[in-house]
Amino acid sequence: MVVQEISPNYINAVWPQIEDFLKDSVAQSHGEFSIDETKTYLVQGLWSLYAAVDSENKICGVMAVHYFNRTDNRVAFITNIGGKLLTTPELFSQLVDILKNNGATCIEGAVRDSLVRLWARMGAVKKSNLIQIKL
Repeated sequence: MVVQEISPNYINAVWPQIEDFLKDSVAQSHGEFSIDETKTYLVQGLWSLYAAVDSENKICGVMAVHYFNRTDNRVAFITNIGGKLLTTPELFSQLVDILKNNGATCIEGAVRDSLVRLWARMGAVKKSNLIQIKL
């Protein structure tokens, strides 16, 4: 498999192949965003989409990333992930190279506990517990 960036120009064309991967992660967002909002952000280029593609050009997993700048880092914040994108160190290494080429100096994401354990294998450390109180 190889990791590829999918241009916003092609989101509509690949949507039937990626929507189910993204729906699973949207279900974990606690209403933060919907599948329609996710698609809008991707089509408008506000978020970037990366896909793991097999030798038959079938998409096996996807990740949506929102880039933003802090004073000390350019953050690649993972907003959605689904399927078999980060199942091997090789795929993770490919993704890291792409994120670096887009200027990222770190990767962040809000994940459930099971993903904290999975990402620890890739060198991630738990940074904080994120809470929210709606007003």
